[in-house]
Amino acid sequence: MKNRIETLTGSKHFQIKMVAEGVYAAISVPGTGSVGNAAIIDLGDSTLVVDTFTTINAAEDLERTAIHLTGKPVSYVLNTHWHSDHTSGNQVFTEAQIISTSATRDIMATYGKDRLAQQRSNPEPIYKAIEEVEDKIQKETDEKLKKEMEWENTSDREYMKMLPDLLYTLPTITFDRQMSIHGRDRTVHLLTYGGGHTQSDAFVFLPKEKIAVMGDLVLSKHHPVMINANPKEWLNILERVELLDIETIVPGHGHVGSMKELHEVKGYMNHIVALVSEAIGNKRGIDDILVPKDYHDWYFTTYFKTNLKKVYDFITKAAD
Repeated sequence: MKNRIETLTGSKHFQIKMVAEGVYAAISVPGTGSVGNAAIIDLGDSTLVVDTFTTINAAEDLERTAIHLTGKPVSYVLNTHWHSDHTSGNQVFTEAQIISTSATRDIMATYGKDRLAQQRSNPEPIYKAIEEVEDKIQKETDEKLKKEMEWENTSDREYMKMLPDLLYTLPTITFDRQMSIHGRDRTVHLLTYGGGHTQSDAFVFLPKEKIAVMGDLVLSKHHPVMINANPKEWLNILERVELLDIETIVPGHGHVGSMKELHEVKGYMNHIVALVSEAIGNKRGIDDILVPKDYHDWYFTTYFKTNLKKVYDFITKAAD
């Protein structure tokens, strides 16, 4: 594996960084129709794409880039989990087998499809929320938070523009523990240790290259998103990942990193649990807990309060 990560041509939606020969990270450009990261892996006789962005246009750029870099059509797509910034572009990959865990497909086939139908039949709440955030942006004095809110709102508008053309495309192959794809030049392992960030999370492990494409189980300088999370299981999953021989991590959000980023996510989650546990022990609420200084430069700041609430609910329910 090359010691440095080379920056290659991408699109307005993402930047391509070569992580190893034939392994590329598509790093999301904030405020566009990508939102999350993706990856392109040349297997020699076939190509695997990991996650497909939020919008059709971003996914189309991803497919074109994959063909340009590997010289062959995309044969496989892995959805690491069900969130729309990792699955909405599935429809673009018409010649590929789309893969996920069984649980992820089940969620997409039920909740995901129902949510899309509701968004189409009644889009007004989303437009109203976008306008409300627009008003907050005008009043926000923290420049970093203001920029984050602008990025999020722009991405939401891109999603809503695409919504009429979205064909919700489900995975065609599922697995429950591990699935391996043996290409001519490399083997990749698709693994799941259960659900942490969502009800079911998968990642890609390249043992020879010591690379992992982690989806949203690992983020780089971003607050982990815990809306659908099980904090305890998330930490358990990361501890199992630590046992693998990994040197380089492609995160679900943020720049390519290493095990350092995984350890930072573990530290963040343990920190949040400790803050909430202390508040509960002292019979205080969580509304006054501020973002610790260690995370002031992390993005997704707006998720900090919802993360506190998620951990609070998790701890109090476990105590009942």
